[in-house]
Amino acid sequence: MRSSDLEALERIIRERGGFGHREHLELAWTYLRAYPLEEAEPVMIAAIRHVARQHGAEGKYHETLTRAWLRFTAVHMERWGAESFDQFIEGNRPLLNGALVEHFYSRELISGEAARVAWVDPDLRPLPALA
Repeated sequence: MRSSDLEALERIIRERGGFGHREHLELAWTYLRAYPLEEAEPVMIAAIRHVARQHGAEGKYHETLTRAWLRFTAVHMERWGAESFDQFIEGNRPLLNGALVEHFYSRELISGEAARVAWVDPDLRPLPALA
């Protein structure tokens, strides 16, 4: 991870006052503007693990959720992009609904330890595809 990647993360936390769901989406949007999805994924994972380590919450990191939300963000960016994150999220408000993931994953699967520690494919329907 480049220092500019960590700077983007720290800027979001500083400006937004925390690191909740919306900030995760903003970080995904930021990295996807800098990298293709395949390259943004390890950067996003490293950044979120970094935040978790800093706060002594390594156990909160969730591999499948991180990668799924990055994919959701990429698909929305491809279909309905914007020049700023605020414009993007205003035009893509469904992303703010954390339950979106439940259209693709059963609660049992997404809340299980296997999904937390490693990627698992959705069990209800495939994730949306990029063009």
